Amino acid sequence: MSLIYSSEGYFCENDVHGDWQFSMELGKILLTNQYLSLLKKSNINLTEIGTSIDNYNEGYKIPLDSIRKVYPLKQGKIHTVKVETRDNHQFSITLADNETYGKNRSEELSEIINSTILHAIKAEDMVTNKNLELNSDISTEYCKFCGSTISPKAKYCKNCGMKL
Repeated sequence: MSLIYSSEGYFCENDVHGDWQFSMELGKILLTNQYLSLLKKSNINLTEIGTSIDNYNEGYKIPLDSIRKVYPLKQGKIHTVKVETRDNHQFSITLADNETYGKNRSEELSEIINSTILHAIKAEDMVTNKNLELNSDISTEYCKFCGSTISPKAKYCKNCGMKL
């Protein structure tokens, strides 16, 4: 599992309501090739004078294959990334309170998540196709343009008409 994206930000389940700083959790947003993880941040007091370190604990761990839709959205005055899952859960993520910066960051994060999902699907399809190729008859050939079955001696595809 490789780390693709990491940033600090705010997140919550469902929509952002009212004063967003109090309705959202502060933490880390981590994107890997398998999960979108939202880690909650809490401060631990180590001494009497208030020295603290960041301590992150798991908030939400969303598998990429359970994400249905990811898109940037403006909710009131705040730009968020909306994540909808296949089991009807919704999450809101924001990376900045400055409007221009927040808009750019939310668009960037939604594009990164979507491209990672597409990449994961493509990698899964490649493994599936590789297994199918190993099990298929060697004498059967397929058109590289439309995928239909063709004769090994054919110069043109009967289905799409492309030259082979």
